[in-house]
Amino acid sequence: MAQQDFSKKKALLIEDMAEARIMQRKMLTDFGFTSIDIAMKAETAIELLRNKSFDVILSDYNLGNGKDGQQLLEEVRHSKLIPNTATYLMVTAETSIEMVMGAIEYQPDGYITKPFSQAVLQRRLSKLLETKERLYKVNVALDANNFEEAITAAKQVMTKYPSLIGKCERIIGESLLEIKEYKKALSLFNKTLKSRKMPWALFGKAKSYFLMGELDKAEQNFRQLMLDNRFFVSAYDWLAKIQVIQGKHGEAQATLIEAIGRSPKNILRQMELGNISLSLSDSTTAEMSFRRAVFLAKYSCYNTADVYLKHLESLARISDSGPLLPRQKDNFNSTLKKVHESFFDDPNNKAKAYSYEIDIYLADNDISTAKQIFEAWLSEVKSGSAIAPTQQQSSAYAKSFGS
Repeated sequence: MAQQDFSKKKALLIEDMAEARIMQRKMLTDFGFTSIDIAMKAETAIELLRNKSFDVILSDYNLGNGKDGQQLLEEVRHSKLIPNTATYLMVTAETSIEMVMGAIEYQPDGYITKPFSQAVLQRRLSKLLETKERLYKVNVALDANNFEEAITAAKQVMTKYPSLIGKCERIIGESLLEIKEYKKALSLFNKTLKSRKMPWALFGKAKSYFLMGELDKAEQNFRQLMLDNRFFVSAYDWLAKIQVIQGKHGEAQATLIEAIGRSPKNILRQMELGNISLSLSDSTTAEMSFRRAVFLAKYSCYNTADVYLKHLESLARISDSGPLLPRQKDNFNSTLKKVHESFFDDPNNKAKAYSYEIDIYLADNDISTAKQIFEAWLSEVKSGSAIAPTQQQSSAYAKSFGS
């Protein structure tokens, strides 16, 4: 491996601990970096990434209060704040499966475990940057969503650098799926699997079958991947999709529960489990999933009204069987408060929140409070700041109020 010239590279160091920050900055300086920006928390890093470009991002997993390293990576991937040409290295003192799985799901270029020596970090960065340089044209094409050009560039890289054949085949396969060349993608993944049992190739093969509508073959391959590599959690999500399409909602629920057991910090997976559980009238599992989603949403880029309203809905459905327990009522009020603080300006959100709140008071047989909330809702409807109750809701409330 050729000696890397770091002098023209721009680095962003994200670390909340002063001692680690000083040490890592010194390491980067010793490597030759002359442009090093520092962020002590994720929010500062996001602001820097919005306004500047970096070649290397070195981010700790634990960042104190606020977003952690996984949630930061989730957001920068979701918002496309870093290009494929940049190198993102996760730093962690943890080795728990939850942390590793959570980080890997959002695909950093690599991660390194504390404590590490200067020599280890230099080797890791040198290797990652060398690979990025060799794949530069490929990544530029991917950043532009020019998948045909990415395929052409990847084929050239494979010829010049045989050690990158695996990476390039994966890029080509995923690009073929993006341009809906499913049969070509399937052929490539099969070819790879004949010579090397790579999990990503089996995943690609299964996705190809899914996108071609061959659900039985897709399911067979997703299940094989889950047997071969139980930490390839995305396979569980795709299997659950198949089970939902087949009307096997109970099996889909079980699949997602298993996935969450392996990687619990994925908010979209928690939301999907909650929605499937609601469709099964399993309000208890739905509430648990949405409550976890509410907890994760605070520092997530998926901090939307739907997360909180779904939690309220699940508790309202539990109340269909009788009054909520004190702990459940506390959870309802806590989530309702967050809806009022952040999402109550939307007329549709307001209507949903009112309806769930009425359900809770009716379950308590507190007709007076339920009626007051309904009247407040109607007043908001008159002012145009809330969606009107449906005919079915109005009839049900009138019956409950004895009017």
